[in-house]
Amino acid sequence: MLIHSLGVIVLKDKEDNNTLRKRYEAIFAPFGKILMKTGLTPNMISILSVIASIISCFFYALGPFIGDSWGLLIGTFFLGISSLLDMLDGSLARARGSAGHFGALLDRTLDRVSEFFFLLGLMIGNYVYPPLVFFCFEGMIIASYVRSTAEKRGGLSMTSTKGIFERKEKLTLLSMGCLAQILINEAILSTWWLFEFGILEIVILIIGVLSNISAFQRLMYARSYYSSVN
Repeated sequence: MLIHSLGVIVLKDKEDNNTLRKRYEAIFAPFGKILMKTGLTPNMISILSVIASIISCFFYALGPFIGDSWGLLIGTFFLGISSLLDMLDGSLARARGSAGHFGALLDRTLDRVSEFFFLLGLMIGNYVYPPLVFFCFEGMIIASYVRSTAEKRGGLSMTSTKGIFERKEKLTLLSMGCLAQILINEAILSTWWLFEFGILEIVILIIGVLSNISAFQRLMYARSYYSSVN
């Protein structure tokens, strides 16, 4: 019953994500045309996105030295820059008509690298307990692995194996958690009993749990797909 329910959820989520993807592509299409005039390639922008994530990691790690709130604020700013660049590389690729398998492979690979640096910085800066960081990153990696393996071995398209928690949602929630932690550090939300446990650690735990659920949903979707074609 649980497996069937999750299968239904992921099928519905696939339809919703396709609609959201079309809207997102339409919004960023003009930016892709503008970037065409700069001479930049999608792969260059993907690399710039990783560089921004490394800078984000650096400032997160500096938190104990420059102030926890400043480390979170500057680190999250560059996290946002990295996320924006990640969106723009796809828009540029579509505008150039050069979206291909290697570009998609490179983009996914660098996405995982960026996520590693975000979490590494938060761990070094002592914002989150290391076990939670490892659990969160495990969820991110396994969700991506299931999708990539299902596509390679089962013939699923790149937009088929969606789950309830995509990368954009993960980074948005992570950014919100960092900003909420700043408010706690500055004693704006410190009177709320919930935040005594560390809102950022709760957010990291949620991301890890939902990422693992997404991985399971993708497994169930692939199982359903394979059953229908065999």
